[in-house]
Amino acid sequence: MDALSIIAQPKDWLPLAVPGAEGVSIKIIKADEVKNRVVMLARFAPGSRMPHHVHHCTAVAYTISGSWDYDEGHFETGDVAYESIGNAHVPWSDEGTEMIIVFDSPTGQYLDNLLPDGTVIHMGMPIFKALEGISLEAYQKINIFGLVDVLPALRAAA
Repeated sequence: MDALSIIAQPKDWLPLAVPGAEGVSIKIIKADEVKNRVVMLARFAPGSRMPHHVHHCTAVAYTISGSWDYDEGHFETGDVAYESIGNAHVPWSDEGTEMIIVFDSPTGQYLDNLLPDGTVIHMGMPIFKALEGISLEAYQKINIFGLVDVLPALRAAA
């Protein structure tokens, strides 16, 4: 039996520096490169949303507080959303929410975020690993665009 790993929760919320994600903050609890798994907390301020994105991973999101929506439905405190590879949607929260999300990827690729001009910002393991457990002060010194892939168009999820 493996020993239980105790991981201290990062103290600072990091504003997600993806255009169209204003009001969304994250805390990366664990980015496991061996298992291609990311465990994170996400917080949506009231009235915030993510850009349209496509999953290259499965995601399980447990709603800790508040409520949120996306194309597949409405989720309140205690609800769980399951997203499969290839799922495409726009999540938002009118009242604000906090959730814990677990991403599992067979390839180490996670989200393609579609910007209004058609450009795609791909969030893969490098960005999640770099943000694992860091402070807001350290985050403000990082070149986020050096940690993501900028693509000319959406890709089919594999």
